[in-house]
Amino acid sequence: MKYLAEKTKEASKALLQLTFNEKQKIFDNLITNLNLQRAEIIKQNHLDIEIAKEKNLSRAMIDRLLLDDVRIDSIIDGVKEIKDQKEVVGKIYDEFVNETGMKIGKQRVPLGVILMIFESRPNVVIDCAALALKSNNTIILKGGKEAKYSNQILGRILHDSIKDFLPLEVVTVLASDSREQVSELLKLNECIDVVVPRGGEGLVKYVTENARMPVIAHYKGICHMYIDQYANLDKAMNLVINAKTQRPGVCNSIETLIIHEAVLPDFAMKLGNELHARGTLIKADENFRKFYAKDVEEANETDWQTEYLDNIISIKTVSSLKEAIVHIHNYGSHHSECIVSENESSCETFIAQVDASCVMVNASTRFNDGSQLGLGAELGISTTKIHAYGPMGIEQMTTSRYVVKGDGHVRV
Repeated sequence: MKYLAEKTKEASKALLQLTFNEKQKIFDNLITNLNLQRAEIIKQNHLDIEIAKEKNLSRAMIDRLLLDDVRIDSIIDGVKEIKDQKEVVGKIYDEFVNETGMKIGKQRVPLGVILMIFESRPNVVIDCAALALKSNNTIILKGGKEAKYSNQILGRILHDSIKDFLPLEVVTVLASDSREQVSELLKLNECIDVVVPRGGEGLVKYVTENARMPVIAHYKGICHMYIDQYANLDKAMNLVINAKTQRPGVCNSIETLIIHEAVLPDFAMKLGNELHARGTLIKADENFRKFYAKDVEEANETDWQTEYLDNIISIKTVSSLKEAIVHIHNYGSHHSECIVSENESSCETFIAQVDASCVMVNASTRFNDGSQLGLGAELGISTTKIHAYGPMGIEQMTTSRYVVKGDGHVRV
């Protein structure tokens, strides 16, 4: 692993010499190769899906594993969007001339060597490699064994796309079924500049506790939606259904719905029926169950702390916006939070007082996603604030340095 990391660091020099036109050709190659290899990608992914079913992995895990034509189209669209984004690396900004005549500015530079450790979602291989290439970072991608065959074929496609322009070490997709590699890599801080864990709570905790280099954590998504007393209830219904049931197994789906008690008489029965019609298991507090008790389990302290990643929702009722915000403070994971309200003051208070990487007003939490927020894709959704907060795109994969231009200036 040390030799691999050293070669990856050395390869980063080649990225700095890559021309804009060469980079565009790499992206064109990647788009073409993904299309040409579509059938093989689906074939290899099917092997992973079959193994997952044999091992009785959850529906959510299988959903995250799946690569079909629609999802391959989405991956290709992401690559196209990344390709078309403006170049960030090397750009000078906030430039000024000081009183002595020196020109001082900030310049965007890549982070360096990125180690990405992730679980299940094979699309991460292409998304993160494309972002790394665009931002002139080299990247080591270590996926989980549940996506072994999918990751392998996507890794080969990446190498086929870059081989005429760059050393293959600029993007490395490691064998997915070797756990020992992770512990070795986390010790190589002299070669690896930052590690991004993207997966379950256990993975993130292990990386955070063992890494010798900085960690940008994609932590769990205990996301909330608050239905204010001033909410448009038809709008609220659509938002709840989308945020919970469109893809329950992803990190930006809501786990807890918070409802102002004033709307319960008009909302609880309709909501319960709509959720049950979509197979959602409801866990709710006593106040909600007074208005809708059909097949509803009692919610407890553990439910407020749980990222279900499944078609399960916990419901908490409150008597005020303040109480809703306190609940989010106590149980949120700084991922995605939403308020549904037609009252501007309520919305502004929610924005000002809720600490999350993305705050939504009358919009589904499902939009906290790099592809939806104009980034093309994302390295991850940082919930740790340093070095980034929220979806990490090209700009978030760079840092800034000062560039000073003088004319023989000396300090006195």
